[in-house]
Amino acid sequence: MPKVARKGQAEILSREQLAELWAELDQPHQLIAQLAYYTGSRIGEVVALRAEDMVGSRIVIRQSKTETTKTVDIVTPLADAITLAPLPGSGYLFPASPRTQAERKVYRIKRHKDDGGHVTGWTFQVVGTKSPRPHISTQAVDKAIRRACEYIGLEGVSTHSFRRSLATHLYDAGTPLRTIMAVTGHQSLASLTRYINLDEKQAGDALRRFFG
Repeated sequence: MPKVARKGQAEILSREQLAELWAELDQPHQLIAQLAYYTGSRIGEVVALRAEDMVGSRIVIRQSKTETTKTVDIVTPLADAITLAPLPGSGYLFPASPRTQAERKVYRIKRHKDDGGHVTGWTFQVVGTKSPRPHISTQAVDKAIRRACEYIGLEGVSTHSFRRSLATHLYDAGTPLRTIMAVTGHQSLASLTRYINLDEKQAGDALRRFFG
């Protein structure tokens, strides 16, 4: 799902909107979305989680963009969500379906035409193989979220909305920016401030303070 909110960024959802969206999602998509929010992580990082990444009351997240890891505490709402979801005791938490776990052939398709330009047949040539995908794809999660958002009337939402919403909620609660960085894994204050539209929010706060 594309980022279609202002400045090309995913829509920020309120806690009420998040709860409404989660209620419309089936498992495992519901827990994947909740993990993305409560850990401030990208969907691609969540779908690649393994059971071994959950150590006690913490989760180790491998950040694909920066090739670093971060360790996040499992807060109570997330712990409750994990308890309700059927998760494997080892391997990937969200394994791919058996169909996508098998190695697939890649074909080149060639059309055959007669002198009049009419298609007379097709040739399928095997040109390679596609490695099996061990865990659920981000596209599958995106599709489920898109369908749920359309049903409840939410616009501008993408798989990135959960991480961005958490960063904004923490800022609105008065959490220092550097602390938010530690949660989301942003590498610089500049990237984080753009992420939560900080200049815009500060301008709105200034107007409200001035005019009461």
